[in-house]
Amino acid sequence: MIIRILLLSGLAALGWFVFLRRNRLPFHIVILFGMLGVGAGAVVFPDATDDVANFVGVGRGVDLITYLIEIAVLFVLLHYYTKFVELQRQLTDVVREMAILRAEVEAAQDVRKK
Repeated sequence: MIIRILLLSGLAALGWFVFLRRNRLPFHIVILFGMLGVGAGAVVFPDATDDVANFVGVGRGVDLITYLIEIAVLFVLLHYYTKFVELQRQLTDVVREMAILRAEVEAAQDVRKK
């Protein structure tokens, strides 16, 4: 039962970090390093991961780590997706502005020629 609460909390934090605070700190980097640390801890202390997994309601430590990795990967994917969409929007704005300026310059040159 505890694992459900933890996974739902992870998904809620994922949404909060990606959609509300994405322009502040690079949380995706912190999450990746945290997951690397958890992975290293799982290799060094394999029995501890089983104990933690049993405490939160998961059968094995490997399963717990897999669940946590899935949440982290979803976070990173959504973070980069929102960044990509934002960059596309900015590029569209720049191209539109350039097209308007180019049209104004060509119109001004046509007026001078006449």
